[in-house]
Amino acid sequence: MRATELLKIIQPIHQFGAYEGEIRRLMLDSRAVCKNDVFIALKGTVSDGHKYINNAIRKGARVIITEQIPDEFNENRTPARPAVADKLLFLQVADTRMIVGELAQAFAGHPAKTMKMIGVTGTNGKTTVSTLVYQVLQSLGYNSGLIGTVEIRIGDRVTTSRLTTPDAVRLAEILGTMAESDTAYAVMEVSSHALEQHRVGGIRFDVAAFTNLSQDHLDYHHDMDSYINAKKRLFESLDSDAIAIINRDDPVSHNITEGCRAEIWKFGFRDDRDFRILDEGSDGMVLDLDGTIVSTPLAGRYNAYNIAQAYLICLAFGFTKSSVAGALCEASGAPGRMERVEAASESVPAVFVDYAHTPDALENVLKTLHTVRREGQPLHVVFGCGGDRDRAKRPIMGRIADTYADVITLTSDNPRTEKPEDIIRDIRKGVVRNDEIFVEPNRRKAIRSAILEADTRTIVLLAGKGHETYQEVHGRRNKFDDREIAGKALNEWIARRTDKKNHRSRNSEKEVC
Repeated sequence: MRATELLKIIQPIHQFGAYEGEIRRLMLDSRAVCKNDVFIALKGTVSDGHKYINNAIRKGARVIITEQIPDEFNENRTPARPAVADKLLFLQVADTRMIVGELAQAFAGHPAKTMKMIGVTGTNGKTTVSTLVYQVLQSLGYNSGLIGTVEIRIGDRVTTSRLTTPDAVRLAEILGTMAESDTAYAVMEVSSHALEQHRVGGIRFDVAAFTNLSQDHLDYHHDMDSYINAKKRLFESLDSDAIAIINRDDPVSHNITEGCRAEIWKFGFRDDRDFRILDEGSDGMVLDLDGTIVSTPLAGRYNAYNIAQAYLICLAFGFTKSSVAGALCEASGAPGRMERVEAASESVPAVFVDYAHTPDALENVLKTLHTVRREGQPLHVVFGCGGDRDRAKRPIMGRIADTYADVITLTSDNPRTEKPEDIIRDIRKGVVRNDEIFVEPNRRKAIRSAILEADTRTIVLLAGKGHETYQEVHGRRNKFDDREIAGKALNEWIARRTDKKNHRSRNSEKEVC
Protein backbone atom coordinates (compact mmCIF):
# COMPACT_ATOMS: atom_id res chain seq x y z
CA MET A 1 0.00 0.00 0.00
CA ARG A 2 1.19 3.52 -0.81
CA ALA A 3 0.84 6.35 1.68
CA THR A 4 -1.54 8.31 -0.51
CA GLU A 5 -4.00 5.38 -0.56
CA LEU A 6 -4.67 6.01 3.11
CA LEU A 7 -6.46 9.24 2.20
CA LYS A 8 -9.31 7.28 0.59
CA ILE A 9 -9.72 5.09 3.66
CA ILE A 10 -9.64 7.59 6.50
CA GLN A 11 -10.51 10.95 4.84
CA PRO A 12 -8.39 13.13 7.16
CA ILE A 13 -9.53 16.58 8.22
CA HIS A 14 -6.00 17.86 7.67
CA GLN A 15 -2.76 16.53 6.20
CA PHE A 16 0.78 17.80 6.45
CA GLY A 17 4.03 16.52 4.91
CA ALA A 18 5.01 15.01 1.61
CA TYR A 19 5.77 11.29 1.95
CA GLU A 20 4.16 9.32 -0.91
CA GLY A 21 6.17 6.08 -0.88
CA GLU A 22 5.36 2.50 0.13
CA ILE A 23 4.24 1.79 3.66
CA ARG A 24 4.57 -1.55 5.43
CA ARG A 25 2.55 -2.08 8.58
CA LEU A 26 0.06 -0.33 10.83
CA MET A 27 1.46 -0.08 14.37
CA LEU A 28 -0.11 0.90 17.69
CA ASP A 29 3.06 0.49 19.79
CA SER A 30 5.86 2.95 18.99
CA ARG A 31 8.43 0.51 20.41
CA ALA A 32 7.64 -2.01 17.66
CA VAL A 33 7.77 0.50 14.78
CA CYS A 34 10.22 -0.17 11.92
CA LYS A 35 11.16 1.71 8.76
CA ASN A 36 8.25 2.76 6.54
CA ASP A 37 5.58 1.80 9.06
CA VAL A 38 2.41 3.74 9.88
CA PHE A 39 1.98 4.77 13.52
CA ILE A 40 -1.52 5.52 14.75
CA ALA A 41 -1.70 7.42 18.03
CA LEU A 42 -4.48 6.09 20.25
CA LYS A 43 -5.63 7.57 23.53
CA GLY A 44 -5.87 4.60 25.89
CA THR A 45 -7.15 4.26 29.45
CA VAL A 46 -3.60 4.15 30.81
CA SER A 47 -1.40 5.80 28.19
CA ASP A 48 -1.77 8.25 25.30
CA GLY A 49 -0.09 7.24 22.05
CA HIS A 50 0.34 10.90 21.10
CA LYS A 51 3.16 11.09 23.63
CA TYR A 52 5.17 8.59 21.57
CA ILE A 53 4.92 10.13 18.10
CA ASN A 54 8.53 11.34 18.16
CA ASN A 55 9.70 7.90 19.25
CA ALA A 56 7.81 6.33 16.32
CA ILE A 57 9.45 8.79 13.92
CA ARG A 58 12.91 7.99 15.30
CA LYS A 59 12.17 4.28 14.76
CA GLY A 60 11.35 4.89 11.08
CA ALA A 61 7.62 5.63 10.82
CA ARG A 62 6.79 7.52 7.64
CA VAL A 63 3.07 8.13 8.22
CA ILE A 64 1.60 9.38 11.49
CA ILE A 65 -2.15 9.26 12.04
CA THR A 66 -3.03 11.55 14.90
CA GLU A 67 -5.69 13.73 16.48
CA GLN A 68 -3.24 16.61 16.74
CA ILE A 69 -0.03 17.36 14.88
CA PRO A 70 2.88 18.01 17.29
CA ASP A 71 3.91 21.68 17.51
CA GLU A 72 7.39 21.04 16.14
CA PHE A 73 5.87 19.73 12.89
CA ASN A 74 3.02 22.20 12.56
CA GLU A 75 3.19 24.05 9.24
CA ASN A 76 2.17 27.33 10.89
CA ARG A 77 5.01 27.17 13.38
CA THR A 78 7.89 29.62 13.17
CA PRO A 79 10.69 29.21 12.42
CA ALA A 80 9.98 27.10 9.34
CA ARG A 81 9.22 23.41 9.77
CA PRO A 82 12.22 21.03 9.83
CA ALA A 83 13.30 19.22 6.70
CA VAL A 84 12.26 15.89 8.18
CA ALA A 85 8.65 16.88 7.54
CA ASP A 86 9.29 16.33 3.84
CA LYS A 87 9.91 12.67 4.61
CA LEU A 88 6.81 12.33 6.74
CA LEU A 89 3.09 12.42 6.18
CA PHE A 90 0.86 13.52 9.05
CA LEU A 91 -2.83 12.69 8.73
CA GLN A 92 -5.05 14.39 11.27
CA VAL A 93 -8.42 12.87 12.16
CA ALA A 94 -11.05 13.76 14.76
CA ASP A 95 -10.79 10.45 16.63
CA THR A 96 -8.12 7.82 15.91
CA ARG A 97 -10.13 5.13 17.71
CA MET A 98 -13.06 5.58 15.31
CA ILE A 99 -10.93 4.53 12.34
CA VAL A 100 -8.47 2.00 13.82
CA GLY A 101 -10.59 -1.10 13.14
CA GLU A 102 -11.44 -0.18 9.55
CA LEU A 103 -7.81 0.76 8.89
CA ALA A 104 -6.43 -2.47 10.38
CA GLN A 105 -8.77 -4.57 8.26
CA ALA A 106 -7.73 -2.64 5.13
CA PHE A 107 -4.01 -3.17 5.87
CA ALA A 108 -4.67 -6.90 6.25
CA GLY A 109 -6.60 -7.07 2.96
CA HIS A 110 -10.05 -7.39 4.56
CA PRO A 111 -9.66 -11.07 5.53
CA ALA A 112 -13.03 -11.17 7.31
CA LYS A 113 -14.75 -10.88 3.93
CA THR A 114 -13.49 -14.35 2.97
CA MET A 115 -15.36 -16.18 5.76
CA LYS A 116 -18.62 -16.21 7.68
CA MET A 117 -18.27 -14.05 10.79
CA ILE A 118 -20.02 -14.72 14.10
CA GLY A 119 -19.87 -12.27 17.02
CA VAL A 120 -21.03 -13.11 20.55
CA THR A 121 -21.44 -10.43 23.21
CA GLY A 122 -22.91 -10.20 26.71
CA THR A 123 -21.68 -10.17 30.29
CA ASN A 124 -21.60 -13.94 30.81
CA GLY A 125 -21.68 -16.92 28.49
CA LYS A 126 -19.63 -15.47 25.62
CA THR A 127 -16.83 -18.02 25.96
CA THR A 128 -19.11 -21.03 26.32
CA VAL A 129 -21.37 -20.05 23.41
CA SER A 130 -18.42 -19.26 21.12
CA THR A 131 -16.63 -22.49 22.04
CA LEU A 132 -19.77 -24.58 21.52
CA VAL A 133 -20.31 -23.05 18.06
CA TYR A 134 -16.69 -23.71 17.15
CA GLN A 135 -16.93 -27.32 18.37
CA VAL A 136 -20.15 -27.93 16.42
CA LEU A 137 -18.73 -26.47 13.19
CA GLN A 138 -15.55 -28.50 13.52
CA SER A 139 -17.62 -31.63 14.22
CA LEU A 140 -19.66 -30.97 11.08
CA GLY A 141 -16.45 -30.92 9.05
CA TYR A 142 -15.94 -27.19 8.52
CA ASN A 143 -12.57 -25.52 8.99
CA SER A 144 -13.34 -22.97 11.70
CA GLY A 145 -11.65 -20.37 13.84
CA LEU A 146 -12.23 -19.19 17.41
CA ILE A 147 -11.15 -15.92 19.04
CA GLY A 148 -11.93 -15.49 22.70
CA THR A 149 -11.03 -15.13 26.35
CA VAL A 150 -9.40 -18.53 26.79
CA GLU A 151 -7.73 -19.24 23.47
CA ILE A 152 -7.40 -18.56 19.77
CA ARG A 153 -8.03 -21.54 17.53
CA ILE A 154 -7.35 -21.75 13.82
CA GLY A 155 -8.52 -25.20 12.84
CA ASP A 156 -6.73 -27.44 15.33
CA ARG A 157 -3.95 -24.94 16.11
CA VAL A 158 -4.26 -23.36 19.54
CA THR A 159 -2.63 -20.32 21.14
CA THR A 160 -3.36 -18.76 24.52
CA SER A 161 -5.38 -15.55 24.53
CA ARG A 162 -4.62 -12.47 26.64
CA LEU A 163 -7.68 -10.37 25.84
CA THR A 164 -11.29 -11.36 25.16
CA THR A 165 -11.09 -9.39 21.91
CA PRO A 166 -7.55 -8.53 20.68
CA ASP A 167 -6.58 -5.01 19.64
CA ALA A 168 -7.59 -4.02 16.11
CA VAL A 169 -4.22 -4.71 14.49
CA ARG A 170 -3.71 -8.07 16.18
CA LEU A 171 -7.31 -9.05 15.36
CA ALA A 172 -6.73 -8.28 11.68
CA GLU A 173 -3.54 -10.38 11.74
CA ILE A 174 -5.40 -13.33 13.29
CA LEU A 175 -8.19 -13.11 10.72
CA GLY A 176 -5.53 -12.87 8.00
CA THR A 177 -3.98 -16.14 9.20
CA MET A 178 -7.44 -17.71 9.25
CA ALA A 179 -8.07 -16.59 5.67
CA GLU A 180 -4.74 -18.07 4.55
CA SER A 181 -5.79 -21.34 6.21
CA ASP A 182 -9.09 -21.40 4.26
CA THR A 183 -11.19 -20.89 7.37
CA ALA A 184 -14.88 -21.07 6.50
CA TYR A 185 -16.35 -19.77 9.77
CA ALA A 186 -14.83 -17.50 12.42
CA VAL A 187 -16.58 -17.14 15.78
CA MET A 188 -15.38 -14.51 18.21
CA GLU A 189 -16.23 -13.05 21.57
CA VAL A 190 -16.84 -9.34 21.28
CA SER A 191 -16.26 -7.48 24.54
CA SER A 192 -17.81 -4.15 25.51
CA HIS A 193 -14.29 -2.65 25.64
CA ALA A 194 -13.67 -3.78 22.05
CA LEU A 195 -16.95 -2.27 20.87
CA GLU A 196 -16.36 1.01 22.70
CA GLN A 197 -12.84 1.20 21.25
CA HIS A 198 -13.93 0.23 17.71
CA ARG A 199 -11.55 -2.75 17.58
CA VAL A 200 -14.01 -4.70 15.39
CA GLY A 201 -14.58 -1.82 12.97
CA GLY A 202 -14.43 -2.93 9.36
CA ILE A 203 -15.78 -6.41 10.14
CA ARG A 204 -19.15 -7.38 8.72
CA PHE A 205 -20.78 -9.93 11.02
CA ASP A 206 -23.18 -12.41 9.44
CA VAL A 207 -24.60 -13.49 12.81
CA ALA A 208 -24.40 -11.70 16.16
CA ALA A 209 -25.65 -13.05 19.48
CA PHE A 210 -26.54 -11.39 22.79
CA THR A 211 -26.28 -13.66 25.85
CA ASN A 212 -27.24 -11.48 28.84
CA LEU A 213 -26.24 -8.37 30.71
CA SER A 214 -25.48 -7.80 34.37
CA GLN A 215 -23.15 -5.59 36.41
CA ASP A 216 -19.53 -5.71 35.27
CA HIS A 217 -16.81 -3.38 33.96
CA LEU A 218 -18.32 -0.31 35.62
CA ASP A 219 -14.77 0.76 36.45
CA TYR A 220 -14.50 1.40 32.69
CA HIS A 221 -18.06 2.24 31.57
CA HIS A 222 -19.00 4.04 34.82
CA ASP A 223 -22.73 3.26 34.62
CA MET A 224 -25.06 0.58 33.27
CA ASP A 225 -26.48 2.76 30.49
CA SER A 226 -23.00 3.27 29.03
CA TYR A 227 -22.34 -0.47 29.36
CA ILE A 228 -25.58 -1.31 27.52
CA ASN A 229 -24.84 1.24 24.79
CA ALA A 230 -21.43 -0.33 24.23
CA LYS A 231 -23.04 -3.75 23.70
CA LYS A 232 -25.63 -2.22 21.34
CA ARG A 233 -22.90 -1.14 18.94
CA LEU A 234 -22.51 -4.71 17.67
CA PHE A 235 -26.17 -4.93 16.66
CA GLU A 236 -26.34 -1.42 15.26
CA SER A 237 -23.49 -2.38 12.92
CA LEU A 238 -25.32 -5.35 11.39
CA ASP A 239 -26.51 -5.23 7.78
CA SER A 240 -30.11 -5.99 6.90
CA ASP A 241 -29.20 -9.48 5.63
CA ALA A 242 -27.52 -10.46 8.93
CA ILE A 243 -29.21 -12.32 11.80
CA ALA A 244 -29.25 -11.24 15.46
CA ILE A 245 -29.95 -13.93 18.07
CA ILE A 246 -31.25 -12.48 21.32
CA ASN A 247 -31.95 -13.93 24.75
CA ARG A 248 -35.38 -12.39 25.27
CA ASP A 249 -35.45 -13.43 28.94
CA ASP A 250 -32.84 -10.80 29.76
CA PRO A 251 -34.47 -7.52 30.86
CA VAL A 252 -32.36 -5.33 28.57
CA SER A 253 -32.92 -7.40 25.41
CA HIS A 254 -35.30 -4.77 23.99
CA ASN A 255 -32.63 -2.07 24.51
CA ILE A 256 -30.00 -4.14 22.76
CA THR A 257 -32.00 -4.45 19.53
CA GLU A 258 -32.94 -0.77 19.21
CA GLY A 259 -31.63 0.47 15.88
CA CYS A 260 -30.79 -3.05 14.68
CA ARG A 261 -31.51 -3.55 10.94
CA ALA A 262 -30.85 -7.30 10.96
CA GLU A 263 -33.42 -10.08 11.15
CA ILE A 264 -33.96 -10.76 14.86
CA TRP A 265 -34.42 -14.23 16.34
CA LYS A 266 -35.48 -14.24 19.99
CA PHE A 267 -35.57 -17.22 22.33
CA GLY A 268 -36.06 -17.94 26.02
CA PHE A 269 -36.84 -20.58 28.61
CA ARG A 270 -38.87 -18.44 31.01
CA ASP A 271 -42.29 -19.00 29.42
CA ASP A 272 -41.66 -22.78 29.08
CA ARG A 273 -43.05 -22.68 25.55
CA ASP A 274 -40.60 -23.40 22.70
CA PHE A 275 -37.46 -24.03 24.77
CA ARG A 276 -37.62 -26.22 27.86
CA ILE A 277 -35.36 -28.02 30.31
CA LEU A 278 -36.68 -31.56 30.50
CA ASP A 279 -34.19 -32.94 33.02
CA GLU A 280 -31.12 -31.65 34.85
CA GLY A 281 -28.48 -32.81 37.30
CA SER A 282 -24.81 -32.32 38.15
CA ASP A 283 -23.86 -34.54 35.20
CA GLY A 284 -25.80 -32.61 32.55
CA MET A 285 -29.21 -31.76 31.10
CA VAL A 286 -31.79 -32.81 28.56
CA LEU A 287 -33.26 -29.88 26.60
CA ASP A 288 -36.19 -29.49 24.25
CA LEU A 289 -35.18 -26.81 21.74
CA ASP A 290 -38.36 -26.15 19.80
CA GLY A 291 -38.98 -29.87 19.30
CA THR A 292 -35.34 -30.93 18.96
CA ILE A 293 -33.96 -32.90 21.90
CA VAL A 294 -30.40 -32.17 23.03
CA SER A 295 -28.70 -34.19 25.78
CA THR A 296 -25.63 -32.34 27.05
CA PRO A 297 -22.94 -32.94 29.68
CA LEU A 298 -23.12 -29.24 30.63
CA ALA A 299 -25.05 -28.49 33.82
CA GLY A 300 -27.04 -25.49 35.02
CA ARG A 301 -29.91 -23.40 33.73
CA TYR A 302 -27.47 -20.73 32.50
CA ASN A 303 -25.86 -23.37 30.27
CA ALA A 304 -29.28 -24.16 28.82
CA TYR A 305 -29.24 -20.61 27.42
CA ASN A 306 -25.68 -21.05 26.14
CA ILE A 307 -26.57 -24.28 24.34
CA ALA A 308 -29.76 -22.85 22.86
CA GLN A 309 -27.86 -19.82 21.58
CA ALA A 310 -25.16 -21.98 19.97
CA TYR A 311 -27.90 -24.13 18.43
CA LEU A 312 -29.65 -21.11 16.86
CA ILE A 313 -26.37 -19.61 15.60
CA CYS A 314 -25.68 -22.79 13.67
CA LEU A 315 -29.25 -22.97 12.35
CA ALA A 316 -28.83 -19.40 11.07
CA PHE A 317 -26.27 -20.74 8.59
CA GLY A 318 -28.67 -23.37 7.28
CA PHE A 319 -27.43 -26.46 9.09
CA THR A 320 -30.09 -29.06 9.89
CA LYS A 321 -31.55 -29.29 13.38
CA SER A 322 -30.57 -32.95 13.75
CA SER A 323 -26.93 -32.44 12.73
CA VAL A 324 -26.47 -29.49 15.10
CA ALA A 325 -28.22 -31.30 17.97
CA GLY A 326 -26.06 -34.37 17.44
CA ALA A 327 -22.87 -32.30 17.54
CA LEU A 328 -24.03 -30.42 20.66
CA CYS A 329 -24.58 -33.69 22.48
CA GLU A 330 -20.84 -34.35 22.14
CA ALA A 331 -19.62 -30.77 22.73
CA SER A 332 -17.77 -30.19 25.99
CA GLY A 333 -17.90 -26.39 26.09
CA ALA A 334 -15.12 -24.12 27.35
CA PRO A 335 -12.41 -25.05 29.87
CA GLY A 336 -12.68 -23.55 33.34
CA ARG A 337 -16.46 -23.35 33.20
CA MET A 338 -17.98 -25.67 35.82
CA GLU A 339 -14.97 -27.91 35.19
CA ARG A 340 -14.70 -30.90 37.52
CA VAL A 341 -11.20 -31.48 38.88
CA GLU A 342 -10.28 -35.09 38.23
CA ALA A 343 -8.69 -37.30 40.90
CA ALA A 344 -7.25 -40.81 41.13
CA SER A 345 -10.28 -41.95 43.11
CA GLU A 346 -14.02 -41.43 42.72
CA SER A 347 -14.57 -41.27 46.49
CA VAL A 348 -13.32 -37.72 46.93
CA PRO A 349 -14.93 -34.30 47.44
CA ALA A 350 -16.49 -32.91 44.25
CA VAL A 351 -14.29 -29.95 43.29
CA PHE A 352 -15.38 -27.57 40.52
CA VAL A 353 -13.48 -24.67 38.97
CA ASP A 354 -15.44 -21.84 37.37
CA TYR A 355 -14.58 -18.45 35.88
CA ALA A 356 -17.52 -16.78 37.67
CA HIS A 357 -16.21 -13.30 38.51
CA THR A 358 -19.41 -11.26 38.24
CA PRO A 359 -22.44 -11.28 40.56
CA ASP A 360 -24.67 -12.89 37.94
CA ALA A 361 -22.15 -15.59 37.04
CA LEU A 362 -21.44 -16.46 40.68
CA GLU A 363 -25.16 -16.68 41.43
CA ASN A 364 -25.73 -18.90 38.38
CA VAL A 365 -23.08 -21.45 39.30
CA LEU A 366 -23.84 -21.46 43.04
CA LYS A 367 -27.58 -21.77 42.40
CA THR A 368 -26.91 -24.70 40.04
CA LEU A 369 -24.78 -26.57 42.57
CA HIS A 370 -27.22 -25.70 45.36
CA THR A 371 -30.10 -27.13 43.30
CA VAL A 372 -28.53 -30.35 42.01
CA ARG A 373 -26.68 -31.43 45.18
CA ARG A 374 -27.94 -34.40 47.15
CA GLU A 375 -29.61 -33.93 50.53
CA GLY A 376 -27.02 -33.21 53.21
CA GLN A 377 -24.25 -32.27 50.77
CA PRO A 378 -22.43 -29.16 52.07
CA LEU A 379 -21.43 -26.52 49.50
CA HIS A 380 -18.17 -24.65 50.13
CA VAL A 381 -17.26 -21.69 47.89
CA VAL A 382 -13.74 -20.24 47.69
CA PHE A 383 -13.58 -16.90 45.87
CA GLY A 384 -12.31 -13.32 45.77
CA CYS A 385 -12.67 -10.31 43.48
CA GLY A 386 -10.23 -8.73 41.07
CA GLY A 387 -8.29 -5.67 42.15
CA ASP A 388 -8.45 -2.33 40.28
CA ARG A 389 -11.89 -3.26 38.97
CA ASP A 390 -15.51 -2.45 39.80
CA ARG A 391 -15.60 -2.28 43.62
CA ALA A 392 -19.40 -2.00 43.77
CA LYS A 393 -19.88 -5.65 42.84
CA ARG A 394 -17.78 -6.97 45.75
CA PRO A 395 -20.41 -6.84 48.54
CA ILE A 396 -23.03 -8.06 46.06
CA MET A 397 -20.96 -11.19 45.43
CA GLY A 398 -20.50 -11.59 49.18
CA ARG A 399 -24.28 -11.52 49.64
CA ILE A 400 -24.76 -14.12 46.88
CA ALA A 401 -22.23 -16.47 48.50
CA ASP A 402 -23.96 -15.96 51.85
CA THR A 403 -27.27 -16.96 50.27
CA TYR A 404 -26.28 -20.19 48.53
CA ALA A 405 -23.12 -21.59 50.16
CA ASP A 406 -22.90 -23.44 53.48
CA VAL A 407 -19.25 -22.50 53.92
CA ILE A 408 -17.40 -19.47 52.52
CA THR A 409 -13.67 -18.89 52.20
CA LEU A 410 -12.74 -15.39 51.08
CA THR A 411 -9.39 -15.15 49.33
CA SER A 412 -7.49 -13.36 46.56
CA ASP A 413 -8.40 -13.40 42.88
CA ASN A 414 -6.11 -11.19 40.78
CA PRO A 415 -5.35 -8.45 43.34
CA ARG A 416 -3.31 -6.41 40.85
CA THR A 417 -2.21 -3.24 42.69
CA GLU A 418 -4.70 -3.50 45.57
CA LYS A 419 -4.12 -5.17 48.93
CA PRO A 420 -5.99 -8.51 49.07
CA GLU A 421 -7.16 -7.68 52.60
CA ASP A 422 -8.87 -4.49 51.35
CA ILE A 423 -10.70 -6.40 48.62
CA ILE A 424 -11.81 -9.09 51.07
CA ARG A 425 -13.04 -6.39 53.45
CA ASP A 426 -15.27 -5.03 50.66
CA ILE A 427 -16.69 -8.50 49.93
CA ARG A 428 -17.24 -9.15 53.64
CA LYS A 429 -19.64 -6.17 53.82
CA GLY A 430 -22.20 -8.23 51.89
CA VAL A 431 -21.95 -11.29 54.16
CA VAL A 432 -24.35 -11.42 57.12
CA ARG A 433 -23.16 -14.64 58.78
CA ASN A 434 -20.43 -14.84 61.38
CA ASP A 435 -19.92 -18.59 61.35
CA GLU A 436 -18.72 -20.89 58.57
CA ILE A 437 -16.85 -18.02 56.96
CA PHE A 438 -13.07 -18.04 56.70
CA VAL A 439 -10.51 -15.54 55.42
CA GLU A 440 -7.26 -16.66 53.79
CA PRO A 441 -5.69 -14.07 51.45
CA ASN A 442 -3.23 -16.65 50.09
CA ARG A 443 -5.30 -18.36 47.38
CA ARG A 444 -3.08 -21.45 47.24
CA LYS A 445 -3.53 -22.02 50.98
CA ALA A 446 -7.26 -21.28 50.75
CA ILE A 447 -7.80 -23.91 48.05
CA ARG A 448 -5.68 -26.50 49.84
CA SER A 449 -7.44 -25.96 53.19
CA ALA A 450 -10.93 -26.12 51.68
CA ILE A 451 -10.20 -29.44 49.98
CA LEU A 452 -8.22 -31.12 52.78
CA GLU A 453 -10.91 -30.28 55.33
CA ALA A 454 -13.73 -31.59 53.12
CA ASP A 455 -15.28 -35.03 53.29
CA THR A 456 -16.58 -37.20 50.45
CA ARG A 457 -19.97 -35.49 50.54
CA THR A 458 -18.63 -31.93 50.16
CA ILE A 459 -18.92 -29.88 46.99
CA VAL A 460 -16.11 -27.30 46.70
CA LEU A 461 -16.44 -24.48 44.17
CA LEU A 462 -13.30 -22.49 43.29
CA ALA A 463 -14.73 -19.39 41.63
CA GLY A 464 -13.28 -16.42 39.79
CA LYS A 465 -10.26 -17.60 37.80
CA GLY A 466 -11.44 -20.63 35.86
CA HIS A 467 -9.14 -21.27 32.90
CA GLU A 468 -6.52 -18.70 33.94
CA THR A 469 -3.01 -20.00 34.48
CA TYR A 470 -1.67 -16.96 36.30
CA GLN A 471 -2.32 -14.62 39.21
CA GLU A 472 -1.73 -10.93 38.52
CA VAL A 473 0.01 -9.06 41.34
CA HIS A 474 1.53 -5.58 40.91
CA GLY A 475 1.91 -5.88 37.14
CA ARG A 476 3.36 -9.40 37.17
CA ARG A 477 1.55 -12.52 36.08
CA ASN A 478 2.75 -15.30 38.37
CA LYS A 479 2.11 -18.93 37.44
CA PHE A 480 -1.11 -20.03 39.10
CA ASP A 481 -3.76 -22.54 38.01
CA ASP A 482 -6.72 -23.37 40.28
CA ARG A 483 -7.12 -26.74 38.55
CA GLU A 484 -3.51 -27.75 39.11
CA ILE A 485 -3.50 -26.68 42.75
CA ALA A 486 -6.84 -28.38 43.40
CA GLY A 487 -5.61 -31.58 41.74
CA LYS A 488 -2.57 -31.72 44.01
CA ALA A 489 -4.76 -31.05 47.06
CA LEU A 490 -7.11 -33.89 46.08
CA ASN A 491 -4.18 -36.28 45.70
CA GLU A 492 -2.98 -35.19 49.15
CA TRP A 493 -6.52 -35.75 50.47
CA ILE A 494 -6.44 -39.31 49.09
CA ALA A 495 -2.93 -40.00 50.45
CA ARG A 496 -3.85 -38.79 53.93
CA ARG A 497 -6.89 -41.02 54.12
CA THR A 498 -4.98 -43.98 52.69
CA ASP A 499 -2.28 -43.52 55.34
CA LYS A 500 -4.92 -43.20 58.04
CA LYS A 501 -6.66 -46.35 56.82
CA ASN A 502 -3.37 -48.27 56.71
CA HIS A 503 -2.51 -47.01 60.20
CA ARG A 504 -5.80 -48.30 61.56
CA SER A 505 -5.23 -51.62 59.80
CA ARG A 506 -1.75 -52.01 61.36
CA ASN A 507 -3.08 -51.20 64.83
CA SER A 508 -5.84 -53.76 64.33
CA GLU A 509 -3.27 -56.42 63.38
CA LYS A 510 -1.24 -55.67 66.53
CA GLU A 511 -4.31 -56.09 68.70
CA VAL A 512 -5.02 -59.48 67.09
CA CYS A 513 -1.45 -60.59 67.69
